[in-house]
Amino acid sequence: MIIVEGSFMVFSELFPNAFVSNEAIADQNVLVIPYQQGFLHLPKASLTEREMALIEFLSPSDKVVIDNTWLSFFQGDSALPLSLSEGQMILIGHQRSMPSELLNFFKDLFPNLFTLASLGKQQTLLLLSPDLGNSVETSLSQLLVTLESDFGLALSFYVGKAWPALTERDLATYWRLEYGLCQQYHALEQEEPVISFARLMLRAMTGETSESAGALREQLLETILPVKDSRDLITVLWQEQGNLVQTAQRLFIHRNSLQYRLDKFYQATGLNLKVLDDLALAYLIILQD
Repeated sequence: MIIVEGSFMVFSELFPNAFVSNEAIADQNVLVIPYQQGFLHLPKASLTEREMALIEFLSPSDKVVIDNTWLSFFQGDSALPLSLSEGQMILIGHQRSMPSELLNFFKDLFPNLFTLASLGKQQTLLLLSPDLGNSVETSLSQLLVTLESDFGLALSFYVGKAWPALTERDLATYWRLEYGLCQQYHALEQEEPVISFARLMLRAMTGETSESAGALREQLLETILPVKDSRDLITVLWQEQGNLVQTAQRLFIHRNSLQYRLDKFYQATGLNLKVLDDLALAYLIILQD
């Protein structure tokens, strides 16, 4: 936003409901813009559509308008902003606001991206439609060093679970639980550069299980058990250390049939049993049942 030092008094005369604070307030009815060392808040009800468009257009390119709609949703203060029944959350941690060039890079990297929103100066949200053929965690791990070098910005990634075929209400519940689990992990200050949902759940389930992790475990169990022969599939694959040939032999099926069952399992649960962390999580869940 183009506001020079000492000019806020003039600006407040034009927008008397505007105010500045050190923290961004999560409210879907307020437009928030990074300003100096804090945040400028503008109630949307006091703005015309033309004023909102102009304010966003005049914002410096390396500043991002914070999407309070999503921040408010994750904090449990508002409903899911979009009508969705499936999706995968990516949370990007960064020391300062991400430049527009980096945001555009992520848009190009993920053709299945349907939402990109800033949750503050140090966190950005990506929401993807589930993609069976794309390993998001691997892609980000391979790109991390290059991105940090090119943009001079330390980054961390949380790669969420691909939630498939849920009701909108359930998806909202599980995304909030997932966000809460991620925030608890960040509070420990023992962050990995790239961490997945499965690895985060494994940490929680093998340590002091949080309320969020417990609720997510129960949901995962409810999606795993209805899959035909899921216990045998998970157990044998775990015992064979993920070896598909040996697993197919022990299950007395062709390898193509095994691949079909793995794909169906992913579509039903969002867990890819060919990924060791996902397999370990599925095995631990049925073991504790």
